[in-house]
Amino acid sequence: GSGSNGVIFVARDSAVSPDGQPVEYAVKCIIKADKGTRRYALQRQEIDFHRRLSHHRNVVTLHRVIEEKHYLFLVLDYCRGGDFFTFLSKRRDYRGDDDFVRRMFLQIIDALEACHNAGIYHRDIKPENFLISEDGTHLFLTDFGLATTNLYSITYGAGSSLYMSPGASFLHSFSYTLLIPTCSTECIGIDASRPAYNTAANDVWALGVILTSMISGHNPWNVASPTDACYAAFTAHPAFLVEMLPISPAASTLLQRIFRRERAPRITLARVRQAVQAADTFFMRPENIARAGEYLRSAAETYFAGGRLESYYMSGAGDVPGEPRGRLAPGESGRPGSASSTLETSGPETPELRAQQLHVDVSDGCTQGGESYLPRRFASREPSSQSKPQAMPGAGSTGPGFLRRIVDRFLVE
Repeated sequence: GSGSNGVIFVARDSAVSPDGQPVEYAVKCIIKADKGTRRYALQRQEIDFHRRLSHHRNVVTLHRVIEEKHYLFLVLDYCRGGDFFTFLSKRRDYRGDDDFVRRMFLQIIDALEACHNAGIYHRDIKPENFLISEDGTHLFLTDFGLATTNLYSITYGAGSSLYMSPGASFLHSFSYTLLIPTCSTECIGIDASRPAYNTAANDVWALGVILTSMISGHNPWNVASPTDACYAAFTAHPAFLVEMLPISPAASTLLQRIFRRERAPRITLARVRQAVQAADTFFMRPENIARAGEYLRSAAETYFAGGRLESYYMSGAGDVPGEPRGRLAPGESGRPGSASSTLETSGPETPELRAQQLHVDVSDGCTQGGESYLPRRFASREPSSQSKPQAMPGAGSTGPGFLRRIVDRFLVE
């Protein structure tokens, strides 16, 4: 496979393991940057961050780094289950399963908590950056290429826009500059007067987007910007998500606490964990799905279709112990003629789950041993630029090696 910064190969250790089977690893091949350059600093920082967290049970183990003239090879655990985004998109047996959602989401929290406890803020938390075990029971965080040790950053747009908080989004600041010039300084432009955003809070925000996709098959919006119709609807009416998607009141309440604007008190990871553990269910009850407006019912049908719990959630006959059938739980929507129906016939539609591979290279004052990796001209500020494939050493020469041709092909494509 390939990503924005390298190509991944599966390698087999020729030495036989105790069980008689060769051990397979994932080897990430990175074009080695010239020493003293910004890209060199970012490569060394990514390796350093990954090494510091590699011991954690929910972080992909980095076994070894092999360095040669033109390449760096990162020898990692090979996770046969693939990435979590593909799992969420292709697998349907987990949909509607509260125990599965709780167990997997708590592992995501565990991995992020380990990062924050180490003073590392990932800035690219998304399902594509979690790998899953072959049996589908364990998750492992990877890709520390955009991580930083700065709790506050002015590197806007670092990461993937689907998962960015408003304060971190370049588009958010740009739209505010053009459309709402009277906004407070938090929202103004991309100049130096704009306040830094909290990188830890930005990571927590991404958790809310992941949870939404896990329990509904939808993203809440495309970007947390006032120009996004779904985000604008949510800021105007916080019950927007529970009125559009088949999620429970407990899930809606948690998402509202996660998706608070920067100047409002943000929920902590510890509080997110408590809410996830305490939630009775993450899914709307069947009888309320049946009573919901057309858009919510359609979203539910698409999400639960083909899953082992489809007949339960789409039967419209779910029973809650101690409550009359059909009674709405507090905070649950879906009544004919309710705000939900109005939104579903004339309001914005939440986007279905989709992949995003947008990355931005960042510096964030990369340091090692108290000294900056970066030349002085880069260390004074946090510039943001779109990552571009780097020319291969010797590319275009008369006889490039096999590996060089392979990596060139992946990076161009």
